[in-house]
Amino acid sequence: MDKSAHPLSKNPSKYFGSIKCSTALSKSSLPGLDYTINPYYGCEHGCLYCYVPDVLRKKELLDSWGYNIYAKENISETLLKQIRTLKPGVVGFSTVTDAYQPYESKMCLARTLIDTLLKYNFKISFQTKSSLISRDEDIIRGENVEVGFTITSLNNEFAQTFEPYASKPEGRAQALERFSSQGVKTWIFYGPIIPNYNDNDETIRGIMSLAKRTKSRLLYDKLNLKPILSKRLSENIGNDKVSEIIRLVKEGYMDKVYSKVVKVGREFGVPIEPAFP
Repeated sequence: MDKSAHPLSKNPSKYFGSIKCSTALSKSSLPGLDYTINPYYGCEHGCLYCYVPDVLRKKELLDSWGYNIYAKENISETLLKQIRTLKPGVVGFSTVTDAYQPYESKMCLARTLIDTLLKYNFKISFQTKSSLISRDEDIIRGENVEVGFTITSLNNEFAQTFEPYASKPEGRAQALERFSSQGVKTWIFYGPIIPNYNDNDETIRGIMSLAKRTKSRLLYDKLNLKPILSKRLSENIGNDKVSEIIRLVKEGYMDKVYSKVVKVGREFGVPIEPAFP
């Protein structure tokens, strides 16, 4: 983890606190997942394209997303009580936050949760933008785990604009390669694909090459311009650019991008599918 990029050292306006939770595992409607677990409320990665504030439908998240982060301080004990009553299944780790955001380096919630889930024969599907997950590589192994990294681009300039406090792309790529070399099943989430930003040939072929090297399957997805997300984008890249993105999407531009992604995937021999069929 690049400590120099840690938002605590760059952005003193961020607030870190703790809350209590009544449940640890929630039922999931996402493809391939039976449950989700989210050790944090809020995510300090602060990605401009994050859909979570729109999903949670909380107006107060409009201006605070990425700045107010709360650790669920009792989540380990809550999981231990809850898990005995549940049928084992696949757990998404995590879906509305990143369990390995920088705050995790201080709170260390993930490891105990992983131990408990695997002990009770649950499978875990990790999705992260953080190389911090490598800290727990000694227990993230075996048939009951898979590790996915969101890699929207391998370009640092893109990452600095759209996902300013996540691990740099090369850090994620190195962590992915490490897990793959240890025999862990891996995948890449290429999304959201943003017209005019990370839909070019260089980006697609670079990500596909990484997928091939790591024997990872690749899931792709479009940008969903929900109200809060659109406002965040407009404030950061400008109304004109967001309007152009909307125009391209309405005119069917994404179908052309998807066709190109599928074509390049076949060329590289990478298993590829839409994230939400």
